[in-house]
Amino acid sequence: MSIICGTDFSSASLGALDVAIALARLRGDREVVLVHVAADNAKPQVLEKSRRELDAQASSRSDAGIAIRAELVAGPVDETLANFADTEASDLIVITARSSRPSTKAIGADDPVAGRLGSTSSQVITNTRVPVIVVRDPAPWLAFAKRERPLRMLVGIDDSAVCDLGIQWTHHLRSLGPVEVVLGAVYYPDDAADHYGLNRKGMVDRDPEIERVMARDLLRRFGGPSSASATEVTAKPRRGLGRIGDHMVELANEEKVDVILVGTGQKTGLGSVSSVIVTDAPQSVVCVPPQAQIPTVVIPVLRAALVATDLSQFANRAIPYAFAATEPDAEIHIVHIVDEDDEVDVEEIRRQLYALAPAGAKQKVTAHVIHGDDAAKTIAQAAARLGVDLIAICSHGRSGITRALVGSVADRLLRATRLPVLVLRPA
Repeated sequence: MSIICGTDFSSASLGALDVAIALARLRGDREVVLVHVAADNAKPQVLEKSRRELDAQASSRSDAGIAIRAELVAGPVDETLANFADTEASDLIVITARSSRPSTKAIGADDPVAGRLGSTSSQVITNTRVPVIVVRDPAPWLAFAKRERPLRMLVGIDDSAVCDLGIQWTHHLRSLGPVEVVLGAVYYPDDAADHYGLNRKGMVDRDPEIERVMARDLLRRFGGPSSASATEVTAKPRRGLGRIGDHMVELANEEKVDVILVGTGQKTGLGSVSSVIVTDAPQSVVCVPPQAQIPTVVIPVLRAALVATDLSQFANRAIPYAFAATEPDAEIHIVHIVDEDDEVDVEEIRRQLYALAPAGAKQKVTAHVIHGDDAAKTIAQAAARLGVDLIAICSHGRSGITRALVGSVADRLLRATRLPVLVLRPA
């Protein structure tokens, strides 16, 4: 695969080319494809002049050690550049966030060298199926490629699947050179308290308890070697009051990062969060679309699991599976749910739960008796609060929670959590 670098012949797009070349060298690529998009109705003399400028820009980096193939294509800038990346089977587009030339409706229309690429970066991101680097300052990228200093990157984390693609892209970049990662997530106190099953302490002030468990979850979700230094990957939950995109830009500025990475939804345009960041951030931005084909670099590790049982014979069958699915040094939380107003002997139930752990299992076991009238929500909240990576349940039982799990509650649990759920069904 090769890197596509879009150019409008501005000095800023020349900086984007330098970034593309540097990354291609780190990846071991043989070439970078330098692309200029001209208007469909461009006159022959305009195309000829564009070809000369394109060749000249490619020749200016002929000593970079990477072959630069210059391609002149015609059409709408955003769609044409995205389609060209598909044709080339490219896995990355690099463009500039700004242009030193005046903007026109299409490159090569009224002004034969009029730049438009920087002003249409959002449209390019909306149409492409590969990650896009929008370069504002090439210097940090070049220093990273030369291993003169780490690249400092803010990775925006949310509950979307495209966020997982961004995480894997970041791990791939870290395999090429030193990258300091700041994991950023915006929370709203009332929603976060409900997610974790914690008491609401206010809708305006920061909540240290929420931020503690969020930081834990951010680090676990990012994954990677457990030996990584705390200075290499840090988690920064941020209380939200306004737009998420504004908070992410503020966090990026406070943390003095060089790059912001964010996933894009692309369902109705770029999306509000991505749009704000691409438009307002003074840093370079990496946008990862949901269609991106990004290889898995870091495999998820199941370090903790929650298994729910009503202590019936069938429901207890889920417990060994929780042990089988996790690492030997993992933690297993065996949970029993009772109605909110039920008076029970908690210590006796916990004793029974501990007795259900398989003999000789190396995992650490913790038993919980939790009150809650909504079984699915209570399980989801407990799983979030305890920071587990997997939930195991049975879908049918004689009483209590597993009786409730017949039908709608099992479905509700799947909707209430983003965690993997292992469901055992009757024979």
